Amino acid sequence: MKRIRIDSVKPGDIVFTARPGKISKSIRLATDGAVSHALICVQHGSFIDSTSDGVQARNLQRELFDDDEQVFHFRLKDETDQETMAAIVNYARAEIGARYSILEATRSLASINKPRLKRQFCSRLVARVYRKAGIDLVADADYCSPEDLKRSPLLVELPIETETVSEDEVNWSNNQDNAIVAMHKAQNAVLSAARSIDGSVENFNDVYALLVKNPQIDGKIARSLKHSGYLDIWRIEVAAHPWRYDGSLINKLSGPEKIDSLREYCIGTVKGAYSNGFRFANNLVQLKNLQSRNPRKSFQLEISLYEALVRNDEARREVAYNWLSHHDPSALRLHMEQIDPHSPYWYSMVDRVEPNLAALSRHAVAAEGSSNVCSSCGDQPTETYRVVNGAETMPGVPSLRLCEDCHQIRQEMYTALLPFFS
Repeated sequence: MKRIRIDSVKPGDIVFTARPGKISKSIRLATDGAVSHALICVQHGSFIDSTSDGVQARNLQRELFDDDEQVFHFRLKDETDQETMAAIVNYARAEIGARYSILEATRSLASINKPRLKRQFCSRLVARVYRKAGIDLVADADYCSPEDLKRSPLLVELPIETETVSEDEVNWSNNQDNAIVAMHKAQNAVLSAARSIDGSVENFNDVYALLVKNPQIDGKIARSLKHSGYLDIWRIEVAAHPWRYDGSLINKLSGPEKIDSLREYCIGTVKGAYSNGFRFANNLVQLKNLQSRNPRKSFQLEISLYEALVRNDEARREVAYNWLSHHDPSALRLHMEQIDPHSPYWYSMVDRVEPNLAALSRHAVAAEGSSNVCSSCGDQPTETYRVVNGAETMPGVPSLRLCEDCHQIRQEMYTALLPFFS
């Protein structure tokens, strides 16, 4: 058995596969191609694809391939900006839970009527999320095959980097609690409850819209959230790896035999220190906005969930940051994600979670004709700070550029602000 090396893939990368089975062979024969399935990377070690089980996230560490299975690695030929790539990833995540349609997949191979439906199949999923971000990988994103994507002139093939997985490791992995599988089952339970009311529901955004229009279904959706276990899946990860969230525990593990694996984990974490967990903050803010306009028990339950996810994401980041700061400060400086205040990527995040701050800083930048001004008042000189406790004060805001007065005011408001490196 083999798996793809995590560090060889980046968000937005596309992995194509060709399994030796009959279904895969049939797809390749029908498309005159070499591949039959497509997956898109959305985070360090995380992929999303559409199979007969629907659209779901997968852990790259657990995605194992037989030795006779072909795997191909593709990436955009021309590198895109951070905000566009973030949009691609967000669009892919929003489709989690959508049902698979073998009929639609079949229609992509035939010259017949092709309605533009919401259900997904693997190549449609990848092509659609790129199209939503303004990148047309193929002529028709709704109806294309994995081979069509693979032949896109906008993509370039990279050497596939794999590593051998021992039988003992496969057995160990199969016996572990898998939070991703549990989450998929819980999501399907909630979506099934919503689909029993409206069969057109495909994802959680559809559930939210349904709740807004039909307050009488709130009790049923709230019960499905509770009884499915959806609200507590995060506890599986915390219970399995408590040291990721507790600095004292990770320090107890930092003996010579563990130091290399801990360094690898912490580097992987700080590479996406703020962007990887942004979806939690973004969902939290969106749910709070929905709850303020349309109070629902279901929204409140999810708000509590996302508050926990934002806190956990922050804890993971700070534990990894502090461990590297002590054990390998040079690696921290090399790999720590720094999102520059007032950059396009910074605005793409802050616009969604703190729109008033974004508007205020835009006004200050325009008035002074420089981005090197205070995010709050526009004064100079300034210093750049990373937000340490954003889960409590401003979820989703990664950094601020502040003058001395505004820095002091923020601190008095219990906002923890530190330089990216001491």
